[in-house]
Amino acid sequence: MGAVDTMESFFELLNSDDREGAVALMDEKAEMRVHVGGNARTLRGLREIGGWFLRAEPGFRMYPGDVRDMGNTYQANLLIVRPGAPSQSLDASFRVEAGKITAINLTPS
Repeated sequence: MGAVDTMESFFELLNSDDREGAVALMDEKAEMRVHVGGNARTLRGLREIGGWFLRAEPGFRMYPGDVRDMGNTYQANLLIVRPGAPSQSLDASFRVEAGKITAINLTPS
């Protein structure tokens, strides 16, 4: 499964509240970098990254737009929706190898 197919499955699962299914598409040694304000936080391993997605409040959604297929890298502008909070736009990059997400980078647009 290529990057686009993997990411389409990931967002479909995540947005239908099958977070465990979405997390199952991540590599055991994946890394995720989240930029907030002037700081960046790096999460390492499926336990940390998966927990970040599994602990998100009910109704958390990620909608990709302006998708760019760069081979094994999937880039998109993401609209993040969380109940009770303003929506947020992020620039996102996902690296996919052998059908597993190995790296995620989320940066405010």
